[in-house]
This record gives sequence, C-alpha cells and structure tokens, in this order.
Amino acid sequence: MKPAWMAVVAMVIYAFQNVVMEQKFGSKYSIFPLLVYIYLAMLPLALGGWAYLRMTGQPVVQPSGSMIILTILVGLAYFIADSFYLGAYTGGGDVLTVTAIVVMIPVLASAIKYFWTGGLPNLYQVIGYILAVAAVIMVAKGSSVGAGR
Repeated sequence: MKPAWMAVVAMVIYAFQNVVMEQKFGSKYSIFPLLVYIYLAMLPLALGGWAYLRMTGQPVVQPSGSMIILTILVGLAYFIADSFYLGAYTGGGDVLTVTAIVVMIPVLASAIKYFWTGGLPNLYQVIGYILAVAAVIMVAKGSSVGAGR
C-alpha cells in the first residue's frame, strides 16, 4: 500500500476513534485505566503482525544498539502523548476542539525539524502555518459558542 493511502486509512480510523472517545468515554473514565486497555489491545496485534512477517519470510529489520534506546524513548513519548490526548477527552474536551488542535502536529513537527536540521521554511510554508493556526482558532471559537451543532 502506498504511503499516502496508508495515511488516508489512518486518518479515517483516527477520525472514528476521536468521535468514539468523545461520545463514549468523555469525562466518565480516568485516563490510565483506559490506556491500559488500549495498550493491551495493541500488544497482541503488534506481536501478531511481527509473527506474520516472520512466517511469510518478509524481512524484519529490528533496531539494535543505541537505536533500541531511542525506540524505547519514542515509546515513552507515545505513552505520554496518548495520556495527554486521552486526557483532553476525559477532561471534557469536545471532538472539534481536540482534533483542531491536533491538526497542528504537522506545523509543530515542521518547526522542530527546521530547528533540528537547520534552514528556514519558505514563504508558502509560513503562510500555511498562519492559516493552520487561524483554522484552529476559528474551529475552537466556533465550538465554544455551539456553532455547527
């Protein structure tokens, strides 16, 4: 499957997941028990996928050396980010506000990449960043006054 299609499938699943988290979890549950169940669901899926690759003879390239430590740190970052993300819903956040803020990830990731690797964004990217921030503000404002409901 091409990367763009994989991203589209992920987007559709994440969109559905966000609505479920808002509508069914809301502020009814604590963050960490939910995370335990979510990660318990992920572990057998990941192990099953790994086993499938090995059984079908596909190459399985695993991290080694210092990359193992970096992979573990990325896993910790995922857990912390998931905790805050789920906490946005269990704290009473609505799907429009939470997802509008989360769409800022590409903007922030791009800024971090430029800081990390050097260089500056071009004019098109800067305009895109400004429009993305404006979109988040508009969606959050509309959500707070009950627009679109």
